[in-house]
This record gives sequence, structure tokens and C-alpha cells, in this order.
Amino acid sequence: MFKLKHFIVYLIIACNLWESGTESTGNTRSVCLLQDPPNQCGEFCLLVLQPLLDHIAKHQEQWNTTEALRLNDTQFKLDRIQTQLAAQTLSLEDSAKKVPRDIKERLERLENLQTTLQETLKKMPAELDERLTRMENQQKSIGGQLANQINLTRGHQGQLESLKNAVPINLEVRLAQIEEQQKLFTETLKKIPEDFEQRLERLEQHQKDELTKMATQQTAIQDTLSKIYIKIFWPEFERIGTRLFYINNNDAHDWNSAVEYCRKKGGYIAAIKDKEELDAISLKLEVKNYWLGINDQEDMHSYVSKASGKKITFFNWSKGEPNHGNSDERCVELFRNKMNDDPCSKKKYVICQTDNEV
Repeated sequence: MFKLKHFIVYLIIACNLWESGTESTGNTRSVCLLQDPPNQCGEFCLLVLQPLLDHIAKHQEQWNTTEALRLNDTQFKLDRIQTQLAAQTLSLEDSAKKVPRDIKERLERLENLQTTLQETLKKMPAELDERLTRMENQQKSIGGQLANQINLTRGHQGQLESLKNAVPINLEVRLAQIEEQQKLFTETLKKIPEDFEQRLERLEQHQKDELTKMATQQTAIQDTLSKIYIKIFWPEFERIGTRLFYINNNDAHDWNSAVEYCRKKGGYIAAIKDKEELDAISLKLEVKNYWLGINDQEDMHSYVSKASGKKITFFNWSKGEPNHGNSDERCVELFRNKMNDDPCSKKKYVICQTDNEV
């Protein structure tokens, strides 16, 4: 529309210029008297302006083509921008949909983690109290055992003078140190940081090491005291296998007299607990008959130990024994590693033991 206006203006200007030119040429050129301009000059003017009109029409077509191309390019760009905007909108919508779900999942995980931490924190005091109680009980047990050993040592202080260098005399001091250490452990446990599990394990291991050392020392003390006690109270007894025995090869006694003989020695007439012990004792015996503390005087064929009153579970009978050949064969003798029932009135040598466990 804008270009059409320009075209009309150009046309009017061209007409004026042509009229001016005809007036100036005078008699040399044709004169058009414009008494009726539309009818008189219309064809002439159109003929003169034809090249200009053709030129303008040509450029008008080029302008229209260029404008159409520009419009097409602009429309293409607009379409592309609109497509990009639509894709971005969809992407934003998808992201907007995913964000709440992702946040919800994270919140759920955080809540689960918080719940787990709360449950763990609730269990911590109970676990700590249980471990502390267990450690205190162990400490009290060791303390009680040490106290017993101290009392036993004091009771025999006059007789155990030779052991002053072997037996520690600072047990009470050490016990006090251990109790102080226990208090320090308790205070430390109250201040345990985030790595309390590892530190608690180290403390428990240290406590176990201390208990092991104390148990080892206690065992050594007990062994020493046991040896001294044996020398003091059973000087004639010797260790055979795991127990203490006295073998009388000099005096023969009937069974009841043999029982009294062993009691005067501070022990009991012996009963054998197993094959290993029997073999060890037999190596110490002469070729003699020895009374054992085994009999069935109360109930025939029900053999019990005189020392413990328990039923005997181990026998090593000679072939065909026990046969109760005589009515009074109710006591058991040992001869060359074999057992035999014999009248209790017969005199034989004696084997004594210190304990009454068998």
C-alpha cells in the first residue's frame, strides 16, 4: 500500500515535468493545449510514462517477491521459536512433575534414616549399661577371688614365710588400682564420642587382657599355694596324674582299718576314676595287694566310693570278677592293675587320696 502511494506521486511529478518541457520547447515540439487534459493527453502521457511504469512494475514484483520471502523466513523463524518454546514447556512440565516425586522420596529416606538413628540412640544406653554391668560383675568376681587368696595367704602367713618372694604382697594395692581403673573406664564411657563402639571394643579388649593377666597370675599363685599346702598338710602324698595319692607299702590293714588309716593321714581310702589314672598309679605299686575305697556292703553289686559316696563308674576287673565267692567278699582290692572282690577282713596294703571327689 505504501509503495502504491509512492507510485501515484511519481506519476504526478512526471506529468508536471512533461508539461514543463513542452512549454519550454516552443515551436520545436508539439504543443498540447490542456483544455481537456484527461481526454487530450491521456494516451500521450501513458505512452511517455510507459517505460517508467514498466520499471516501477518490475521493481514492484521484485519487492513483492522479496517481501514474500521475508515473510516466509520470518514465519519460519516464528514457527521454529514456537516449536522450541513448546519443547521447553513440555520439558519444564516433566521436570515440574518429577521434582515433587523426587523430593518426596528424599524426604522419606531422610525420615527412615532419622527413625533408624533414633532407635539406635535409644538402644545405646541399654547396651552401655549392660556392658558396664557385665564388666563390673567380672571385676567383682576377680576381686572376690583375689580377696579369698589374700585371706588364705594371711591364714597361712606363719607357715608360708618362705614364699614372700614368690607370692605378690601388693594384691590389695593392685585391686584398688583396678577398681580405680574401673571408675576411669566408667567416666570415659560417659564421655564417649561418636566412635563409642570402637572405643568400647578397645576398652573391653583391654579389660579382657587385664583379666587374662590376672587369671594367669592367680593360677600361678594357686599352684604355688597348692604345692605349699600339700607339703604342709600332706607331706607324704605325691601327685600321680591329676590327683594326690599316698601308697603304703609297709603296713597291712583290713578294709575298715585301712579306711581309718587314710583318714589319719588327712585323706581318704582311694578310688580310681579312669584308666589313665589306674595306669599311672600301677607304675608306683609293688607286687602286692592293695585295698581300694570301693565296696558293695550296702547293696550287692552296687559299688560305691567310701570317700565320696558316689557310685563307681570305672572298673578294671580281673577275669571272672566280681564273683562274690564268699558271702563277705564285699570290698575291692587292686593287684597288678586288676580289680577283685575279696573279704573285707583280709589284711592288705593301702592306697590313700587327698580329695573326696571320686
